[in-house]
Amino acid sequence: MRDTTLILISALIVPALVTVLYSQRFPNGTFQEVNCVADEMTKLAEKCCKDDASPDCYDKGATEISEKSCGKDSPFSKHPGIEQCCTLQGQERKRCLASLRYSADELPSLLEPINEEICTEFTKFKVFPWYVYEFARRHRNIPASFVLNATQNHVRMAERCCRPAVKNSCFLQEVIQSSKNFLRFLSNVCNNQVNFKSFKFGLSAYYGNLLGLSFEKASAISARFQSGLEKCCLQPQPERIIQELTSFQKVLCSESKLDAMSEDFRKCCIKPALDTLPCVDDLKRQPRQSADVANPVSSKICEEAQPHGIVRYLFLIGVNHASISLPVLATVLDRIKNTVTACCSSADVTVCLTEKESKLKKTTALLSKLDDTCSWMTLVRGTSRLDLPSAENSSSMLYFQKEVQGEGGEKQTQAWVDLGTSCCSQRSPAQLCQKLTEDVIKYDDDTV
Repeated sequence: MRDTTLILISALIVPALVTVLYSQRFPNGTFQEVNCVADEMTKLAEKCCKDDASPDCYDKGATEISEKSCGKDSPFSKHPGIEQCCTLQGQERKRCLASLRYSADELPSLLEPINEEICTEFTKFKVFPWYVYEFARRHRNIPASFVLNATQNHVRMAERCCRPAVKNSCFLQEVIQSSKNFLRFLSNVCNNQVNFKSFKFGLSAYYGNLLGLSFEKASAISARFQSGLEKCCLQPQPERIIQELTSFQKVLCSESKLDAMSEDFRKCCIKPALDTLPCVDDLKRQPRQSADVANPVSSKICEEAQPHGIVRYLFLIGVNHASISLPVLATVLDRIKNTVTACCSSADVTVCLTEKESKLKKTTALLSKLDDTCSWMTLVRGTSRLDLPSAENSSSMLYFQKEVQGEGGEKQTQAWVDLGTSCCSQRSPAQLCQKLTEDVIKYDDDTV
Protein backbone atom coordinates (compact mmCIF):
# COMPACT_ATOMS: atom_id res chain seq x y z
CA MET A 1 0.00 0.00 0.00
CA ARG A 2 1.38 3.41 -0.93
CA ASP A 3 2.40 5.88 1.77
CA THR A 4 -0.50 8.25 2.53
CA THR A 5 1.81 11.27 2.48
CA LEU A 6 3.00 10.48 -1.06
CA ILE A 7 -0.61 10.16 -2.20
CA LEU A 8 -1.44 13.53 -0.64
CA ILE A 9 1.60 15.21 -2.21
CA SER A 10 1.05 13.72 -5.65
CA ALA A 11 -2.58 14.90 -5.59
CA LEU A 12 -1.56 18.44 -4.69
CA ILE A 13 1.80 18.96 -6.37
CA VAL A 14 0.65 20.60 -9.63
CA PRO A 15 -1.66 23.22 -8.06
CA ALA A 16 0.90 23.68 -5.27
CA LEU A 17 3.64 24.55 -7.77
CA VAL A 18 1.33 27.10 -9.39
CA THR A 19 0.54 28.47 -5.92
CA VAL A 20 4.27 28.87 -5.24
CA LEU A 21 4.83 30.80 -8.46
CA TYR A 22 1.93 33.19 -7.92
CA SER A 23 2.65 33.64 -4.20
CA GLN A 24 6.21 34.65 -5.12
CA ARG A 25 5.02 37.03 -7.83
CA PHE A 26 2.24 38.67 -5.80
CA PRO A 27 3.01 38.37 -2.07
CA ASN A 28 0.61 41.23 -1.36
CA GLY A 29 -2.33 39.02 -2.38
CA THR A 30 -4.38 37.20 0.23
CA PHE A 31 -4.35 33.42 0.49
CA GLN A 32 -7.79 33.33 -1.14
CA GLU A 33 -6.74 35.62 -4.03
CA VAL A 34 -3.59 33.66 -4.80
CA ASN A 35 -5.50 30.38 -4.58
CA CYS A 36 -8.07 31.74 -7.01
CA VAL A 37 -5.53 32.56 -9.74
CA ALA A 38 -3.67 29.30 -9.05
CA ASP A 39 -6.91 27.35 -9.52
CA GLU A 40 -7.66 29.16 -12.77
CA MET A 41 -4.20 28.46 -14.19
CA THR A 42 -4.27 24.82 -13.07
CA LYS A 43 -7.67 24.26 -14.72
CA LEU A 44 -6.38 25.90 -17.89
CA ALA A 45 -3.32 23.62 -17.95
CA GLU A 46 -5.41 20.50 -17.31
CA LYS A 47 -7.87 21.45 -20.07
CA CYS A 48 -5.33 22.46 -22.71
CA CYS A 49 -2.79 19.69 -22.16
CA LYS A 50 -5.23 16.95 -23.18
CA ASP A 51 -4.59 15.18 -26.47
CA ASP A 52 -7.91 16.33 -27.93
CA ALA A 53 -7.53 20.00 -26.90
CA SER A 54 -8.05 22.56 -29.66
CA PRO A 55 -4.96 24.46 -30.91
CA ASP A 56 -6.33 27.76 -29.61
CA CYS A 57 -7.31 26.33 -26.20
CA TYR A 58 -4.63 28.12 -24.21
CA ASP A 59 -5.02 31.41 -26.08
CA LYS A 60 -8.77 31.51 -25.47
CA GLY A 61 -8.38 30.50 -21.82
CA ALA A 62 -5.65 33.08 -21.18
CA THR A 63 -7.86 35.74 -22.76
CA GLU A 64 -10.71 34.84 -20.41
CA ILE A 65 -8.39 35.01 -17.39
CA SER A 66 -7.00 38.38 -18.47
CA GLU A 67 -10.55 39.73 -18.84
CA LYS A 68 -11.41 38.45 -15.37
CA SER A 69 -8.22 40.07 -14.00
CA CYS A 70 -9.34 43.44 -15.34
CA GLY A 71 -12.95 43.15 -14.16
CA LYS A 72 -14.29 45.46 -11.46
CA ASP A 73 -15.02 42.50 -9.15
CA SER A 74 -11.89 40.50 -9.99
CA PRO A 75 -11.19 37.76 -7.44
CA PHE A 76 -7.43 38.09 -8.07
CA SER A 77 -4.96 40.22 -6.07
CA LYS A 78 -4.79 43.91 -7.02
CA HIS A 79 -1.09 44.27 -7.72
CA PRO A 80 0.68 47.49 -8.85
CA GLY A 81 0.70 48.01 -12.61
CA ILE A 82 -2.47 46.10 -13.39
CA GLU A 83 -4.40 49.26 -14.28
CA GLN A 84 -1.92 50.10 -17.04
CA CYS A 85 -2.07 46.54 -18.40
CA CYS A 86 -5.85 46.67 -18.49
CA THR A 87 -5.80 49.66 -20.87
CA LEU A 88 -4.27 47.33 -23.49
CA GLN A 89 -6.03 44.75 -25.60
CA GLY A 90 -5.43 41.21 -26.88
CA GLN A 91 -1.92 39.77 -26.78
CA GLU A 92 -0.41 43.01 -25.44
CA ARG A 93 -2.63 42.88 -22.38
CA LYS A 94 -1.80 39.22 -21.71
CA ARG A 95 1.93 39.83 -22.07
CA CYS A 96 1.71 42.85 -19.78
CA LEU A 97 -0.19 40.92 -17.09
CA ALA A 98 2.24 37.99 -17.36
CA SER A 99 5.24 40.28 -16.82
CA LEU A 100 3.95 41.88 -13.61
CA ARG A 101 5.99 41.16 -10.50
CA TYR A 102 5.47 42.71 -7.08
CA SER A 103 8.62 44.15 -5.49
CA ALA A 104 7.71 45.80 -2.19
CA ASP A 105 9.68 45.55 1.05
CA GLU A 106 10.31 42.08 2.40
CA LEU A 107 7.71 40.45 4.61
CA PRO A 108 8.72 39.52 8.17
CA SER A 109 10.08 36.05 8.77
CA LEU A 110 7.47 33.30 8.78
CA LEU A 111 6.30 32.59 12.31
CA GLU A 112 6.24 28.81 12.48
CA PRO A 113 2.96 27.34 13.76
CA ILE A 114 3.12 25.46 17.04
CA ASN A 115 2.82 21.68 17.02
CA GLU A 116 -0.89 21.69 17.91
CA GLU A 117 -1.66 24.12 15.06
CA ILE A 118 0.24 21.96 12.57
CA CYS A 119 -1.69 18.86 13.55
CA THR A 120 -5.08 20.62 13.64
CA GLU A 121 -4.56 21.99 10.12
CA PHE A 122 -3.15 18.71 8.88
CA THR A 123 -6.27 16.79 9.90
CA LYS A 124 -8.32 19.25 7.81
CA PHE A 125 -5.88 18.94 4.82
CA LYS A 126 -5.30 22.67 4.85
CA VAL A 127 -1.73 22.76 6.07
CA PHE A 128 -0.18 22.13 2.67
CA PRO A 129 -1.69 24.97 0.54
CA TRP A 130 -1.50 27.48 3.41
CA TYR A 131 2.15 26.70 4.15
CA VAL A 132 3.01 26.81 0.43
CA TYR A 133 1.51 30.30 0.22
CA GLU A 134 3.14 31.67 3.39
CA PHE A 135 6.57 30.16 2.73
CA ALA A 136 6.62 31.16 -0.96
CA ARG A 137 5.65 34.81 -0.42
CA ARG A 138 8.52 35.18 2.06
CA HIS A 139 11.06 33.52 -0.25
CA ARG A 140 10.35 35.27 -3.52
CA ASN A 141 13.71 35.03 -5.24
CA ILE A 142 14.65 31.38 -4.81
CA PRO A 143 13.70 28.55 -7.18
CA ALA A 144 10.06 27.52 -6.78
CA SER A 145 11.02 23.86 -6.43
CA PHE A 146 13.02 24.65 -3.28
CA VAL A 147 9.92 26.19 -1.74
CA LEU A 148 7.81 23.22 -2.82
CA ASN A 149 10.35 20.79 -1.38
CA ALA A 150 10.31 22.63 1.97
CA THR A 151 6.53 22.52 2.12
CA GLN A 152 6.47 18.84 1.14
CA ASN A 153 8.82 18.19 4.05
CA HIS A 154 6.37 20.09 6.24
CA VAL A 155 3.56 17.71 5.22
CA ARG A 156 5.77 14.66 5.78
CA MET A 157 6.65 15.99 9.23
CA ALA A 158 2.96 16.42 10.09
CA GLU A 159 2.15 12.93 8.84
CA ARG A 160 4.94 11.42 10.95
CA CYS A 161 4.56 13.51 14.08
CA CYS A 162 0.83 14.12 14.54
CA ARG A 163 0.34 10.96 16.60
CA PRO A 164 0.00 11.27 20.40
CA ALA A 165 2.56 8.57 21.16
CA VAL A 166 5.43 10.25 19.29
CA LYS A 167 4.43 13.91 18.87
CA ASN A 168 6.80 15.86 21.13
CA SER A 169 9.99 13.88 20.51
CA CYS A 170 9.21 13.66 16.79
CA PHE A 171 8.77 17.42 16.35
CA LEU A 172 11.97 18.05 18.32
CA GLN A 173 13.94 15.76 16.03
CA GLU A 174 12.47 17.47 12.96
CA VAL A 175 13.61 20.87 14.25
CA ILE A 176 17.13 19.56 14.81
CA GLN A 177 17.29 18.16 11.27
CA SER A 178 15.70 21.20 9.61
CA SER A 179 17.34 22.55 6.44
CA LYS A 180 15.71 25.97 6.77
CA ASN A 181 19.02 27.62 7.68
CA PHE A 182 20.21 26.96 4.12
CA LEU A 183 16.94 28.26 2.65
CA ARG A 184 17.22 31.46 4.69
CA PHE A 185 20.79 31.91 3.44
CA LEU A 186 19.78 31.21 -0.17
CA SER A 187 16.80 33.55 0.05
CA ASN A 188 19.02 36.31 1.44
CA VAL A 189 21.76 36.08 -1.20
CA CYS A 190 19.20 35.81 -4.02
CA ASN A 191 17.40 38.89 -2.69
CA ASN A 192 20.70 40.77 -2.74
CA GLN A 193 21.52 39.49 -6.22
CA VAL A 194 18.14 40.53 -7.63
CA ASN A 195 17.83 43.90 -5.89
CA PHE A 196 21.33 45.43 -5.79
CA LYS A 197 23.12 46.78 -8.84
CA SER A 198 26.37 47.03 -6.85
CA PHE A 199 26.06 43.68 -5.07
CA LYS A 200 29.23 42.42 -6.78
CA PHE A 201 31.27 45.31 -5.33
CA GLY A 202 29.94 44.69 -1.83
CA LEU A 203 30.53 40.95 -2.23
CA SER A 204 34.17 41.48 -3.23
CA ALA A 205 34.78 43.68 -0.18
CA TYR A 206 32.97 41.15 2.01
CA TYR A 207 35.15 38.21 0.93
CA GLY A 208 38.26 40.37 0.99
CA ASN A 209 37.51 41.27 4.59
CA LEU A 210 36.32 37.85 5.75
CA LEU A 211 39.17 35.87 4.20
CA GLY A 212 41.92 38.52 4.21
CA LEU A 213 42.23 38.33 0.42
CA SER A 214 43.76 40.74 -2.05
CA PHE A 215 41.56 42.68 -4.48
CA GLU A 216 42.34 40.26 -7.31
CA LYS A 217 41.58 37.09 -5.32
CA ALA A 218 38.49 38.50 -3.63
CA SER A 219 37.13 39.72 -6.98
CA ALA A 220 37.66 36.30 -8.56
CA ILE A 221 35.85 34.49 -5.73
CA SER A 222 32.94 36.93 -5.59
CA ALA A 223 32.55 36.82 -9.40
CA ARG A 224 32.42 33.02 -9.23
CA PHE A 225 29.72 33.12 -6.56
CA GLN A 226 27.68 35.79 -8.32
CA SER A 227 27.77 34.00 -11.66
CA GLY A 228 26.18 31.00 -9.94
CA LEU A 229 23.46 33.19 -8.44
CA GLU A 230 22.77 34.81 -11.81
CA LYS A 231 22.17 31.39 -13.34
CA CYS A 232 20.02 30.05 -10.52
CA CYS A 233 18.04 32.66 -8.58
CA LEU A 234 14.43 32.78 -9.83
CA GLN A 235 14.98 29.62 -11.88
CA PRO A 236 12.80 26.54 -11.25
CA GLN A 237 15.52 23.85 -11.20
CA PRO A 238 16.86 23.21 -7.67
CA GLU A 239 19.41 20.73 -9.02
CA ARG A 240 21.24 23.53 -10.82
CA ILE A 241 21.68 25.73 -7.78
CA ILE A 242 22.81 22.75 -5.70
CA GLN A 243 25.40 22.01 -8.39
CA GLU A 244 26.54 25.65 -8.53
CA LEU A 245 26.83 26.06 -4.74
CA THR A 246 28.58 22.72 -4.34
CA SER A 247 31.08 23.79 -6.99
CA PHE A 248 31.59 27.14 -5.24
CA GLN A 249 32.16 25.42 -1.92
CA LYS A 250 35.08 23.54 -3.49
CA VAL A 251 36.55 26.84 -4.72
CA LEU A 252 36.06 28.55 -1.36
CA CYS A 253 37.48 25.63 0.61
CA SER A 254 40.32 24.63 -1.70
CA GLU A 255 43.35 23.21 0.07
CA SER A 256 45.50 26.10 -1.14
CA LYS A 257 43.42 28.50 0.99
CA LEU A 258 42.75 26.41 4.10
CA ASP A 259 46.21 26.70 5.65
CA ALA A 260 45.83 30.48 5.84
CA MET A 261 42.27 30.37 7.18
CA SER A 262 41.01 30.46 10.76
CA GLU A 263 40.04 27.34 12.69
CA ASP A 264 36.36 28.37 12.50
CA PHE A 265 36.58 28.67 8.71
CA ARG A 266 38.14 25.21 8.43
CA LYS A 267 35.32 23.79 10.58
CA CYS A 268 32.79 25.25 8.13
CA CYS A 269 34.59 23.64 5.22
CA ILE A 270 34.32 20.10 6.61
CA LYS A 271 30.52 20.40 6.71
CA PRO A 272 28.32 19.15 3.84
CA ALA A 273 28.46 21.49 0.86
CA LEU A 274 25.08 23.16 1.41
CA ASP A 275 25.86 23.76 5.11
CA THR A 276 29.28 25.31 4.42
CA LEU A 277 28.09 28.61 2.92
CA PRO A 278 25.60 29.49 5.70
CA CYS A 279 28.31 28.55 8.22
CA VAL A 280 30.89 30.83 6.55
CA ASP A 281 28.24 33.56 6.30
CA ASP A 282 27.88 33.50 10.09
CA LEU A 283 31.61 33.90 10.80
CA LYS A 284 32.68 37.06 12.56
CA ARG A 285 34.69 39.40 10.38
CA GLN A 286 37.68 41.30 11.71
CA PRO A 287 38.54 44.95 11.00
CA ARG A 288 41.18 45.17 8.30
CA GLN A 289 43.38 48.02 7.19
CA SER A 290 43.88 48.05 3.45
CA ALA A 291 46.10 50.44 1.54
CA ASP A 292 44.97 54.04 1.92
CA VAL A 293 42.42 55.17 -0.61
CA ALA A 294 43.74 58.13 -2.55
CA ASN A 295 42.05 61.35 -1.51
CA PRO A 296 41.27 63.34 -3.53
CA VAL A 297 40.55 60.72 -6.17
CA SER A 298 43.02 60.90 -9.04
CA SER A 299 41.83 61.14 -12.64
CA LYS A 300 43.94 58.03 -13.27
CA ILE A 301 41.05 56.03 -11.82
CA CYS A 302 39.22 56.62 -15.12
CA GLU A 303 42.06 55.71 -17.48
CA GLU A 304 41.73 52.59 -19.61
CA ALA A 305 45.34 51.76 -18.82
CA GLN A 306 44.36 51.48 -15.16
CA PRO A 307 42.55 48.10 -15.03
CA HIS A 308 39.63 47.89 -12.63
CA GLY A 309 40.24 51.47 -11.46
CA ILE A 310 36.81 52.26 -10.00
CA VAL A 311 36.20 48.67 -8.89
CA ARG A 312 39.51 48.58 -7.00
CA TYR A 313 38.71 51.96 -5.43
CA LEU A 314 35.36 50.62 -4.15
CA PHE A 315 37.06 47.49 -2.82
CA LEU A 316 39.64 49.50 -0.86
CA ILE A 317 36.84 51.53 0.71
CA GLY A 318 34.54 48.60 1.48
CA VAL A 319 37.09 46.13 2.81
CA ASN A 320 37.83 48.29 5.86
CA HIS A 321 34.29 48.04 7.24
CA ALA A 322 33.76 44.68 8.93
CA SER A 323 30.50 45.35 10.78
CA ILE A 324 28.34 46.61 7.91
CA SER A 325 25.92 44.20 6.26
CA LEU A 326 26.03 43.65 2.51
CA PRO A 327 22.72 45.46 1.79
CA VAL A 328 24.02 48.63 3.51
CA LEU A 329 27.52 48.37 2.03
CA ALA A 330 26.24 47.75 -1.52
CA THR A 331 23.89 50.75 -1.29
CA VAL A 332 26.64 53.15 -0.20
CA LEU A 333 29.21 51.79 -2.67
CA ASP A 334 26.70 52.19 -5.48
CA ARG A 335 26.36 55.87 -4.57
CA ILE A 336 30.16 56.33 -4.64
CA LYS A 337 30.41 54.44 -7.95
CA ASN A 338 27.76 56.64 -9.57
CA THR A 339 29.56 59.81 -8.47
CA VAL A 340 32.96 58.69 -9.80
CA THR A 341 31.53 57.19 -13.00
CA ALA A 342 29.74 60.45 -13.79
CA CYS A 343 33.03 62.32 -13.47
CA CYS A 344 34.83 59.82 -15.70
CA SER A 345 32.29 60.66 -18.43
CA SER A 346 32.59 64.42 -18.01
CA ALA A 347 34.53 66.80 -20.27
CA ASP A 348 37.13 67.58 -17.59
CA VAL A 349 37.61 64.61 -15.27
CA THR A 350 40.01 66.38 -12.89
CA VAL A 351 37.75 69.39 -12.38
CA CYS A 352 34.73 67.15 -11.79
CA LEU A 353 36.53 64.96 -9.23
CA THR A 354 37.81 68.07 -7.45
CA GLU A 355 34.27 69.42 -7.23
CA LYS A 356 32.99 66.07 -5.90
CA GLU A 357 35.88 65.61 -3.44
CA SER A 358 33.95 66.79 -0.40
CA LYS A 359 30.95 64.62 -1.33
CA LEU A 360 33.13 61.52 -1.67
CA LYS A 361 34.88 62.27 1.63
CA LYS A 362 31.52 62.70 3.33
CA THR A 363 30.14 59.43 1.95
CA THR A 364 33.26 57.53 3.00
CA ALA A 365 33.00 59.08 6.48
CA LEU A 366 29.37 57.96 6.60
CA LEU A 367 30.52 54.37 5.99
CA SER A 368 32.83 54.62 8.99
CA LYS A 369 29.96 55.92 11.09
CA LEU A 370 27.73 53.07 9.91
CA ASP A 371 30.52 50.63 10.76
CA ASP A 372 30.84 52.04 14.29
CA THR A 373 27.06 51.92 14.70
CA CYS A 374 26.77 48.25 13.74
CA SER A 375 29.80 47.37 15.85
CA TRP A 376 28.05 48.96 18.84
CA MET A 377 24.77 47.19 18.08
CA THR A 378 26.55 43.83 17.86
CA LEU A 379 28.32 44.44 21.16
CA VAL A 380 25.13 45.39 22.99
CA ARG A 381 23.20 42.46 21.56
CA GLY A 382 25.92 40.12 22.74
CA THR A 383 26.08 41.47 26.30
CA SER A 384 22.46 42.24 27.21
CA ARG A 385 18.90 41.07 26.86
CA LEU A 386 17.67 44.29 25.31
CA ASP A 387 14.95 43.96 22.68
CA LEU A 388 16.96 45.85 20.07
CA PRO A 389 14.73 45.10 17.07
CA SER A 390 12.28 47.54 18.62
CA ALA A 391 13.03 51.04 17.31
CA GLU A 392 11.71 52.48 20.57
CA ASN A 393 14.39 50.78 22.66
CA SER A 394 15.63 53.41 25.07
CA SER A 395 19.30 52.43 24.90
CA SER A 396 19.48 52.63 21.12
CA MET A 397 17.51 55.89 21.10
CA LEU A 398 19.90 57.47 23.59
CA TYR A 399 22.93 56.26 21.64
CA PHE A 400 21.72 57.70 18.34
CA GLN A 401 20.48 60.93 19.91
CA LYS A 402 24.01 61.49 21.17
CA GLU A 403 25.53 60.58 17.79
CA VAL A 404 23.39 62.93 15.72
CA GLN A 405 22.92 65.70 18.26
CA GLY A 406 22.63 69.03 16.47
CA GLU A 407 22.74 67.38 13.03
CA GLY A 408 19.10 66.96 12.03
CA GLY A 409 16.99 66.36 15.07
CA GLU A 410 14.37 63.78 15.82
CA LYS A 411 13.75 62.47 12.27
CA GLN A 412 17.44 61.89 11.66
CA THR A 413 17.77 60.09 14.98
CA GLN A 414 14.84 57.83 14.09
CA ALA A 415 16.37 57.08 10.67
CA TRP A 416 19.57 55.90 12.37
CA VAL A 417 17.61 53.86 14.93
CA ASP A 418 15.61 52.15 12.19
CA LEU A 419 18.73 51.31 10.19
CA GLY A 420 20.80 50.22 13.19
CA THR A 421 18.14 47.91 14.61
CA SER A 422 17.09 46.38 11.27
CA CYS A 423 20.16 46.29 9.03
CA CYS A 424 23.33 45.36 10.90
CA SER A 425 22.84 41.62 10.47
CA GLN A 426 24.52 40.00 7.46
CA ARG A 427 21.14 38.59 6.47
CA SER A 428 19.31 41.89 6.70
CA PRO A 429 16.32 42.39 4.34
CA ALA A 430 17.61 43.76 1.04
CA GLN A 431 15.01 46.26 -0.11
CA LEU A 432 14.11 47.54 3.35
CA CYS A 433 17.77 48.20 4.20
CA GLN A 434 18.39 49.88 0.87
CA LYS A 435 15.56 52.30 1.68
CA LEU A 436 16.71 52.87 5.28
CA THR A 437 20.30 53.46 4.13
CA GLU A 438 19.12 55.96 1.53
CA ASP A 439 17.13 57.74 4.27
CA VAL A 440 20.26 58.06 6.41
CA ILE A 441 22.26 59.27 3.38
CA LYS A 442 19.59 61.88 2.67
CA TYR A 443 19.76 63.29 6.18
CA ASP A 444 23.56 63.20 6.01
CA ASP A 445 23.46 65.18 2.74
CA ASP A 446 21.19 67.76 4.34
CA THR A 447 23.66 68.29 7.18
CA VAL A 448 25.63 71.49 6.74
